[in-house]
Amino acid sequence: MNILLSLSIAAICYLLFRDYKQRKLLNSYRAHALEAFTSHEDMKETLRIGLYNRFKREEDADKEEDPLLFEHFVADIMTSVRGGRTFVTKGSGDYGIDIEEQADKGLYLGQVKCCKDPVGYEPIAIIHSQMMKQDAVGGYVVTTSKFTPNAYAYAKGLNIDLINGTQLVEIWMDYLDDKRESVGELLPLPQV
Repeated sequence: MNILLSLSIAAICYLLFRDYKQRKLLNSYRAHALEAFTSHEDMKETLRIGLYNRFKREEDADKEEDPLLFEHFVADIMTSVRGGRTFVTKGSGDYGIDIEEQADKGLYLGQVKCCKDPVGYEPIAIIHSQMMKQDAVGGYVVTTSKFTPNAYAYAKGLNIDLINGTQLVEIWMDYLDDKRESVGELLPLPQV
């Protein structure tokens, strides 16, 4: 009887210890997953800020980059992701349209905002107005920042996509992955 009781106690202790180890391992996995997720989100935020700093328009004339560089950057990404053909409009007299995109479904109009502060509803109103005038099927506003709650409320139901800075970074990363894969397919295989 004592032997049976001792074996039962030993088995229970073993099972409790095993359960403890599994819980500890599971908590370790959760902590690492959360840390990786946080690091990934931190990386996206850093890239978002980097995009803003790269493309922001500065007051000094020392900056020799094309003032439409951000528009071209976004147009290239949108072409890769959405297909179709994009055209970057001239800097002034474009009635608030930065990108015209011809896709299978029709014309899409885009506006890009390289800014640090959240974007309000105004660019969405401009895109929507131009969509009506030009008979476009949709539109988008892309920013290095975020959108205000009013912007999201205004865009609802208008077939206008709002792409914030973090989403732009995600789309850009996918774009770079696609380019990397296509270049990898073109590289010759090593001869043995």
